[in-house]
Parts: sequence; C-alpha cells; structure tokens
Amino acid sequence: MDSTRWKRVVITLVLGLFAFVGLGGWALASPVGSAPDDDYHLASIWCAGGEREGICEAGAQPDSRVIPEWLNLSTHCFAYQEEESAACVPVRDATIDTTRGNFAGAYPPVFYTAMSVFAGEDIALSTVLMRLFNAALFVGVIVSILAFLRPGQRGPLLWSAVATLVPLGMFIVPSVNPSSWAVMSGLTVWIALTGYFTADRRAAKIVLGGLALLLAVMGAGSRGDAGVFVAVGAVVAAVLTFSKTRAWLLQALVPLGVIVIGAAFFLSSGQATGAAASGVESAPSEGSRLGLLLSNFLGLPELWAGHLGTWGLGWLDTPMLPTVWAVMIAVSGAVVFWGLRVVGWRKGLSLAMLACVLIALPLYILHGWRASVGSEVQPRYLLPLMLMFVGVAVWGLTRDDLGLGKLQAAIVFGGVAIANARALHLTMRRYITGTDEKSFNLNARVEWWWSIPAQPMTVWIIGSAAFALLLLGLYAILFTERGRRLFPLSETVRTP
Repeated sequence: MDSTRWKRVVITLVLGLFAFVGLGGWALASPVGSAPDDDYHLASIWCAGGEREGICEAGAQPDSRVIPEWLNLSTHCFAYQEEESAACVPVRDATIDTTRGNFAGAYPPVFYTAMSVFAGEDIALSTVLMRLFNAALFVGVIVSILAFLRPGQRGPLLWSAVATLVPLGMFIVPSVNPSSWAVMSGLTVWIALTGYFTADRRAAKIVLGGLALLLAVMGAGSRGDAGVFVAVGAVVAAVLTFSKTRAWLLQALVPLGVIVIGAAFFLSSGQATGAAASGVESAPSEGSRLGLLLSNFLGLPELWAGHLGTWGLGWLDTPMLPTVWAVMIAVSGAVVFWGLRVVGWRKGLSLAMLACVLIALPLYILHGWRASVGSEVQPRYLLPLMLMFVGVAVWGLTRDDLGLGKLQAAIVFGGVAIANARALHLTMRRYITGTDEKSFNLNARVEWWWSIPAQPMTVWIIGSAAFALLLLGLYAILFTERGRRLFPLSETVRTP
C-alpha cells in the first residue's frame, strides 16, 4: 500500500473516531428512558431474546411480560416535566407485569432482537452499551459507503448528514429507539444504490449492493414505516440512474429486492406508523374534515423543520433555543437551495416524488386520526425522508465540495458545530438538574449523572470538540489543496 493510500486510511479512521466520540457524547447526555417511548422500547428489547430469568419472564396474560420495574417506570417521573431532573427515578429490584412492549408484533423484530444481545441485569450499563453500539454502527456504515463511492458521488451523503442530523438525528442515532436504524437507512440506502448502479469496479458494485440490501433489512426491520422509506429510496436511486439498457435492467434486481424487503416488513408488522407505541390517543379535532385537512396542510412545515430543533428532544420536553434551530434551518435551506442549481428530469422527478410523500404521509395519518399537526406525527418519523430529500437536492453536483467557496463552507461547518454543542449542552442540562437551573457549568448542583469518573462538563467538552474536529477535518479534505490531493473531489460521473 503506497503512502498516499496509508494517509487516506489513517485520516479516515481519525475522522471516524471523532464522529464516534461526538455521538458518544450524546449517548451519555441523557438517562435511561429519555428517548421517546423508551419504556416501550426497553421492555421490547429485554424480551426480544425470549424468556430469561431476571430479564424477561412470562406474564399473567399472553400479551404481557414480567420485567424489571425500572424498565417500565424509568421515564414516568420526568417525562413531559422539563424542570424535573432524572434523579427522581426510583432504582429498585422489583419486577412488574406489563403489556407495554412489543409482545404482539406491533413493530418488526430485527432491531429489538439485535439490541437484546446487550440486555442484562445492569440496566444502565446495558443501555449505554446499546447506545454506543448504534453510534459505532452508524459511523461504520457511513465510512464503508464513502470508501466505495467514487469521487464526486460522496457529496450527497456528507452534506445531507451535516445539514440535517443536528439536533434530533444526533440524539436518536445513539439511542435504544428503533428510529436509530430508520434514520441510518434513510440516509444511506438510496445513495448506496446510486453508487451501486454507477460503480465501475466489480468489488464496489458488490459491496454497495450488499450494503443496500443489509441496510434495507435493518431499516425496515426497525420500524414498519421505515419499510416504506427504504422502498422509496430504492425507487429514487432507480430514477436517478435510469438507462434504457439491458445491463441496467439486470442491475435493477437489487433495488427491486430492497422494495420487496421494505414491503414485506411493512405488511407483516402491526405498527400503525408512529402512534403504535405511544399508548395515548389524542382527542379528535373539532371542525370539518376539510377544514382540518387544510389546517394540517398549512402546518406541515412545522413537522418538516422539527428535526432541526423547533420541536423538543426526548419526550418532546427538552426545548432547543434559537442558537440551534435558527442555524440549522438556515444551513439546511441553504444546502438545498444551492443544490437546485442543477436539476434534470431525473433529479426533478425524484425530488417531486419525495415532496409528495412528505406531504401525503403525515396528512393521511393525521386525517385518519382526526388529529392536528403537533400530535400523533412527530418529526422523527419524517427524518429519514428529510435526509433523503436533502441528499437528492445536492445530487448531480459532481464535486464533493458542491462548488462552495471556502467562506461559505466555513460558515456552514462552524454554524453546525456551534448548534451541536449548544443542543448537547441543553440536553444534558435538562436531565442533570432540569431546565429551571440556568448555570452554564454542568458540574454545578448535579442532581443526576452516570456512575462514571468523567464529570458532565468533561463529557460535554469532549463530545462537542470531537464533533467540531470532525467538521474541521471534512473542511480540510474538501477545501484545502493538500486535502484535495489526498481525496480527489470529482471525476467524470453520470449527471441528472
């Protein structure tokens, strides 16, 4: 292996480490039970491996299980109460017989089964291990796909992640919520398939096609609605690379397989989109159906922007400040607007299709529940589609730097680094003391924290700095001469 290739490998591993540590900061930022519907998902994970003494045992009813009480009650004292720290959670050795879990197949089993490997008697340790595993898995998948995409094809993956994941994606990916894998598949399946179609090396074609199929199983096997998203991603990839050739038709068997996987998981699960685990039925909105439909249509931007910080994190009870959402809305909008400089019929059709799904899906769900925007449908359900939309918007700009100037890129990366650091701090503050404490020093008046040597401020500084260094490294690769020599920005590729 020549010195240039060694340098690429070392730099890639270092940046991957920064990404993992940045996500690791988020993994430690909140307690057990902090992600949406975690009581449901934790119980489902602990019981996914079957009956195990002290872990999960048969309940009094066919659809109930006996689990450690902490799994079920860990969230109940602080959820929806932003001024209440996580210190209120009672840690007891008692068990509870509950029906709140995936005991009747509402969700697909793949995510829960995989996470159950880490389930043990130490609930806190098990939860942290699951979160760190999902962080490592996410980084490994991204690095693997980038390694086999050609120069000029990596931009959509890089820029959609940078412009879209903060703050909700950063919270959800290193969590025990099945949306972690749904987000990962939404970000990667479509771009892996476009790389598969256009690969000029047999090894790259095999790896990218295989990764797309694997990620389809993981995504669709985590949430029923993610089965729809991976199928949409396969259609998008097929449209973007369409060619009237026999070779293309033969290659289309792989995205067809992705569509079949998505459909199979969607049809076999009992999940009715996002509301399945909530256990809470919203009161029907008053007024005419037509009036409700119009009101929800006008309110859709609230859902589309929710993942950028306009909605709270966790149980929607961790509010983000304008430092987060204003920056991220500006960055995401700017990246999409920049990408629209190049729009051919393939790209235009793909964006129109994604826009239709982003409109029709939430309206259909809300209309069926007779609910208004703000209930039943949450931004995390749409995040995989939003990642796809941003990625497709910059597809066809055949340079990985998108042709941005150095100052433009510095503003984008700097803004995202600041937004991430602020969002991480707000999240940690909410659980360490509750939002009624305003001190910047997270080490002051600590009410809840993990039983680890590192203090809260140490975790915040290391996590924020690692993420900032990741963005700095990407900037150096994309916008400095030395970086461009090591990682070429473009080559002749198919354009829309």
